[in-house]
Amino acid sequence: MDLTALGDERIAQSSSGRLQVPAGRAYRGAEIAAHYSKAGQAGTGMLLVAPTAEMLAGMSRPDRRSLIVAVDQDERHYVADGRRFVERAGRRSGPQAVPLANVVDDLTVGIIWATANADSALLADDAQLARSRAYMVQEEGRSVSRGAVDEVPVLNPVARQWLGSRFCSGHIIRNFHQLGSSPLFWTREQQGEEAASWLLWSHKFEYLRHTSSRFADMRRGFCIPESEVKASPRYERVLLLLAMALMEAFGIRIVLSAEPEHAAVEGFVLARRAVVANWLDSPGLWCVEASASQPRLGVYQRLAGEAIAGTLLNQATPVGRLAALADYLDVPWGWLRRRCGELAATGVDDIAHPRSRLLSTRGLNTVIRYVAYIDVLEGDDRARC
Repeated sequence: MDLTALGDERIAQSSSGRLQVPAGRAYRGAEIAAHYSKAGQAGTGMLLVAPTAEMLAGMSRPDRRSLIVAVDQDERHYVADGRRFVERAGRRSGPQAVPLANVVDDLTVGIIWATANADSALLADDAQLARSRAYMVQEEGRSVSRGAVDEVPVLNPVARQWLGSRFCSGHIIRNFHQLGSSPLFWTREQQGEEAASWLLWSHKFEYLRHTSSRFADMRRGFCIPESEVKASPRYERVLLLLAMALMEAFGIRIVLSAEPEHAAVEGFVLARRAVVANWLDSPGLWCVEASASQPRLGVYQRLAGEAIAGTLLNQATPVGRLAALADYLDVPWGWLRRRCGELAATGVDDIAHPRSRLLSTRGLNTVIRYVAYIDVLEGDDRARC
């Protein structure tokens, strides 16, 4: 069964089966073992699932990602990460809780889709990424670098993107001294698959912490043409919205352009000078420069001026900007806030718990709590939520 069909109440289930996680642009798809169980509600906020020995044995296999799919009396479906379910069952026998917050919808499907795909890809090439470290260190001392694909082991598309992103993050941090105050960070993510890196890749979360603590007044610019919005399923648009909300959680103001010509411009950071750092759609693993040439600086200054002046998110508050962004992405803002409020109490790790050392759910948990409590969070409390 396809993961995206799991929320359909009419589907027939056996006691166990396989969930096919869809592929994407760089994602290659994944497979999850699914163990179905009827569940009864216990009190407020949870279902109880009584695991069988066969179910626990199946979910204990280290070579297979697994999910509990709990089905309530109204045929609604709820999910729980198999490994964490088994861990709880080992500490406490008897029926195990599955939060009602884990109901299958566009939010939970998006989280599972991104986590399973990224986790599978990075685990598959973990050794190759470790061997690529020597080349990264060699290139770190250069003011201009074009990451050569043939200098590292063969990598799958997600692992290749991870390597480029990791290098670009370090390049920008190493060149902070080139920047003055109030920089604009221009980024090329246009779909939820690309933007999910901010929610899941550990180095991206630390990069946000580092840059937001360095600069008191930051903007991050995105270009998302209407064609990209129409081409993306809602669960992917939810991830894109959450990634941009994570920026706001760190006090970074989002600037949004819909002009297609802006989409072709590489990633850069602009203040008194421009630091170039690009890994998405790059001809190599990365393309970086410590200081852009004068003609290109003019291009970046013109783009920045147009994007800021014409931003689709000109509201004065984060909640206003995110509500406008949700409207542009056709994601119901009220629904997302309610769902984040439900998940904030339990966290996302019971939905999808990555295994790769390069991934973390800190970004996801941070932004879900931020969206849930956005009306009461202010100043430095934002990214602590």
